[in-house]
Amino acid sequence: MSDRGLDIDRFRRWVLGDLVDNRNRGLFAEWLVGEALGVIDASLPRREWDAYDLMYRETKVEVKASGRSQSWHPDRLSQARFGIEQKSSSWTAETDQWKQHGRPVRFADLYVFCLHEPVPATNANVADPNHWVFWVVTTDMLDQEFGSQKSVGTRALNRLTPSVPWSDVRKAVDACVEGLRTV
Repeated sequence: MSDRGLDIDRFRRWVLGDLVDNRNRGLFAEWLVGEALGVIDASLPRREWDAYDLMYRETKVEVKASGRSQSWHPDRLSQARFGIEQKSSSWTAETDQWKQHGRPVRFADLYVFCLHEPVPATNANVADPNHWVFWVVTTDMLDQEFGSQKSVGTRALNRLTPSVPWSDVRKAVDACVEGLRTV
């Protein structure tokens, strides 16, 4: 090791430098939704493997991402799918507790599905929120429409709700949260 200090930003660029990569694009989408909702606290790290991705107005939010272009075939149009699988147990990072559920469930109160549209995907267009579309769907609606189905595509999402641009994500989430409060 050299006598210079380690540069944590250099590490971050090395790990997350390729935003087209599925994992990194998913993390970016989660951050993008968190920024739209105003819930990102830069002093607190993201909690990997938590039962849900974000907390907004006492509502658990799950963020799912997909893209029309993949890093392994950047010029080929890809079928966008989002995982919505129900699970039998959940772990909460804040309490470090596992919870067993009597039957498989979806843990979040609502889902935000994020689709990166350009083909080919590049770091520049992934980083631009104007190249994404979003669907906001309550978990109750997913359960009613899809039951134990493990994934959903854009056609099915379009039947449930219109997509919105990034600038309207907060408004769409607020509408769902208000709907959850009146039930």
